[in-house]
Amino acid sequence: MIRSIRAFFLSRALREKLLLVAFVAIGALWWLSAFGTRAGQFWRDQRTTTTRLKEQAEWIKNRTVIEETAQKTAARLDPARTLNGNQLVTTVAQIAREAGLQNATSSGNPITRTSGQFAIHETDYTIRNTDWDSLIKFYEELQKRSPYISVERFSLVAGANNAAQLTLGLKVVSVEIVR
Repeated sequence: MIRSIRAFFLSRALREKLLLVAFVAIGALWWLSAFGTRAGQFWRDQRTTTTRLKEQAEWIKNRTVIEETAQKTAARLDPARTLNGNQLVTTVAQIAREAGLQNATSSGNPITRTSGQFAIHETDYTIRNTDWDSLIKFYEELQKRSPYISVERFSLVAGANNAAQLTLGLKVVSVEIVR
């Protein structure tokens, strides 16, 4: 087979030989490029997987310490003061009303994540067209409810037409001890 390919190649004119060599070189470069891309992706995936496995091994190695810390933390919390998702929404709305905030809206149903003996509830709040003093009062009242209610994300924007009118966006989180 090699002899017939060699004979075919040698029987061609010089320009045909050059064209055949160019096509073979282009094909080889194309294949090497694809191979390099696949090899690079393989090494990136391998590094990512190795990193994740090391991180998981650390978590597993520290499992007893983590569980003991969670038990101690849960013991410090008063289960009667922890809030479920609905209580979080109504409590924050009540604190907003008591602070004199009229345009407070919730994003709807809270998102709940469970983790062992804890359930973590979070919801987004937006308070529009309010003044600085009312926001300070609202935030201080939220702080009094810590660690049962906490603010995870906070953004404050001044009004376009009136800099004294502020818009507050927050993500409020509560922790509940699952019974």
